[in-house]
Amino acid sequence: MTAGSAQTDEPQPPDAIDLAPTFAVHIGFSTTGGLLSRMIRAATGAPVSHCFIIYPSEVFGGPMVLEASGAGFRMIAWRKFDRHNKLVAVYRLKRPEEVMRKGLLALAPRLGDAYDSLSLVGYLLRSVFALRRVPWNSRKKLVCSEAVALYLHRCGIEVGRVSVVTPRDLFELARNRPDEFELIETGKAFKRVRKKR
Repeated sequence: MTAGSAQTDEPQPPDAIDLAPTFAVHIGFSTTGGLLSRMIRAATGAPVSHCFIIYPSEVFGGPMVLEASGAGFRMIAWRKFDRHNKLVAVYRLKRPEEVMRKGLLALAPRLGDAYDSLSLVGYLLRSVFALRRVPWNSRKKLVCSEAVALYLHRCGIEVGRVSVVTPRDLFELARNRPDEFELIETGKAFKRVRKKR
């Protein structure tokens, strides 16, 4: 390396998501081959069984994921999340930076909330019997779609009733609202990125 060169010998971390130079929040949709994932897809008739929020973190030096999973409502590094999920699509949220930051701050007190396993049975019953509400839905626990819906609601996006929204509902919302959501990646694109690494 020559004097005055801006290059470094340190390898740069390969990130599958091209986060914009300014603060950007993404809504992602994924699935797995697990039994629960297959049940959710069967009940909702959708290619997705999970949804989550991706945001850039200066503190951790890369993209982080906010998700409600069996481990509860948590924050996890994108690279670790990406290893265990089959990505379907990622949408960039088209909202002002200040609004997106405030939405994340509003979710912060929910970090550590338990996963609402019992309400998953309620979601299945609701879809089978066309119920108007989800039985056994806890206000102190979260499922993935509820967490993402809460965030979108805080950002001023109409999502309907937060407590009954499914990953399919949010996936359809993102697909049908190009004024609010910009598709930036699909599962195929992410597979190509992984192979190049």
